[in-house]
Amino acid sequence: MEELTIPNHPAIPKNIIIKNTTKRHLPLTQGVLKRCARNTLRLSGKKYTGLSLGISFFSDGRIKKLNQKYLKTNTPTDVIVFPYSKDNADIAISLDTAKRNARIYKSSLQKEILLYIIHGILHLNGYNDTTPKERKRMFAKQEEILKKITKH
Repeated sequence: MEELTIPNHPAIPKNIIIKNTTKRHLPLTQGVLKRCARNTLRLSGKKYTGLSLGISFFSDGRIKKLNQKYLKTNTPTDVIVFPYSKDNADIAISLDTAKRNARIYKSSLQKEILLYIIHGILHLNGYNDTTPKERKRMFAKQEEILKKITKH
């Protein structure tokens, strides 16, 4: 398996907690996941020095329950963001959806997970994906950030 190289930027908050609630193995190290989050925060142009960010991985069943409870939608989804305050947020990611979408889009699970982290952070920055125009803008920004933070 190819290891992604993502440079570290220590000026961005180090208080990023990664939690895998599934029984599945994450194909990326916690270090890579945290560097992806830090670099995305840095590239967002906002100051996040005091941010405490949790990134949790769930099964489709568990994220479906979160989606129903908080967004009143009874289906699994890829990413749900919980912006508690300007200094505290959580990103919930469905590992099942990432795996399924990686197959559908002929991508790697690693890339899909990184895109979901980027996607969640863009939501924290006010990006939305509810209309085709918003989705196009957000997905273009995701790809731009992914290209900037990864080296193969």
